[in-house]
Amino acid sequence: MEEECSLCGRVFPYYTLRRCSRCRRLYCGDCISFTWDRDVSRHAAVCLNCARRSVSPRRFGGKYTPLSVYLARRARYVSVVTLNLRKIEEIIGKDLPSSAFDSQQWWTNSRNSVQGQAWLDVGWTVDSVDLGQRIVTFKGGRGKTAKARKKTRSWRRGTAEWMKKTPRPTTPRRRGRPSKTRISRAMARLRNIEREKASMRQYRGRFKPRPALEKRLYKPDAKPE
Repeated sequence: MEEECSLCGRVFPYYTLRRCSRCRRLYCGDCISFTWDRDVSRHAAVCLNCARRSVSPRRFGGKYTPLSVYLARRARYVSVVTLNLRKIEEIIGKDLPSSAFDSQQWWTNSRNSVQGQAWLDVGWTVDSVDLGQRIVTFKGGRGKTAKARKKTRSWRRGTAEWMKKTPRPTTPRRRGRPSKTRISRAMARLRNIEREKASMRQYRGRFKPRPALEKRLYKPDAKPE
């Protein structure tokens, strides 16, 4: 069974969601935090909306700031979002005024209103409103116009052709001189190798000495069968 997070709108399995101890809605792990509750003497789950209202309600904007956050997060994935008025009330955590249910003028894209500024600040606009079914469609976000897409493609194509035509510089790589420490270590290692070779016993001809294990097992005159 899957449920949708009440703040970011992403869908998760039900057992991974947490219920806020204040607004009693379900939230994902990114949209919820834990704070110490003195009444029950333990850590309680609190959503980000309830947490910022209790910490600094004026600093994080007004009533429709959660709607701005929700649309800004959905902008990374889609360009059109359709929301029910009840869903909007769940996002903002408060009830919408009666004019939002009765008048389409309330949903105009104007910065003179608090609600209009909330979605215009994050690059979204109200495309259509159906008060009969209580559905509002927002447009914006990830979608680009055809002119912007054409401009991006032409820029990429021109950059690729320029990289093909322009030869890359073939400057020889300069290696720095090794440090005195490395030189001294290399010289000491060579001297140690020479000392080991000089200390080894030299034998004439192609005589190969027996290994130490064979010397311990057999006598000098005995040979294994």
